[in-house]
Amino acid sequence: SAWIYPLLNVFSWPQAGTAGSPEIDIIFSRLTAISQMLLHPYFVFDGPDCPQLQRGKGTVFTSSPPLLLQRFQELLTAFGFNWHIVSCLLQISPDANKVCQAPGEADAELAYFQTYGLLDAVVTPYNDSLLFGAPSVICSAPQSDRYEDVEVYSSEAIEQRASLEWGDLLLIVLMSSSDIDTGHRWCSVDIACRLAQYGFGWTLLQAAVMLQFVEFMDFVAKWRVDVCEVLKMDP
Repeated sequence: SAWIYPLLNVFSWPQAGTAGSPEIDIIFSRLTAISQMLLHPYFVFDGPDCPQLQRGKGTVFTSSPPLLLQRFQELLTAFGFNWHIVSCLLQISPDANKVCQAPGEADAELAYFQTYGLLDAVVTPYNDSLLFGAPSVICSAPQSDRYEDVEVYSSEAIEQRASLEWGDLLLIVLMSSSDIDTGHRWCSVDIACRLAQYGFGWTLLQAAVMLQFVEFMDFVAKWRVDVCEVLKMDP
């Protein structure tokens, strides 16, 4: 799914996936390069139950031309690469041993596969898979044989070098990412990281896991007041 978003723009949507469209040519060239690498790729597409908006943009199922998706999947089959569309998923985080619902999310599905040893790494330009429990994410796949240029993120390195645990990462994403419905951001990544240092991510995660709905809403009301007080004290 992550391949499709950058290929689409206002001018190419009407003909995307048709004969001679540049999107198909680019996808074909990428698949050709992958076919020459010593790896076995597996492609996962967002399903119909995924959020209508992600990162302020429509998802594959809501905004991509159906013909482009069909041609993409036909090429994958022709190259002998396996693929599927996500239906629904219950993702279990190995760190917190809790269950998180992520229906239709390709990033969550890939993280699930890697958590149980079905994949060696998740290749995506986004880091969402780390939040769903993926041990490692490759954010820039090599365009040639120069594997030293690969950009890799791992949950272990983030925890050891940045001193950020799962609850901290969740807080940073919640505070600094675009809202699913409006596309607006609440704050910058720097501010979200500062808030995580005060333990707001860990306490929010624990409350979400342990408390019933009414108790959780009471907690959130107090939690928001505490966050505002910290922002006033440490802007």
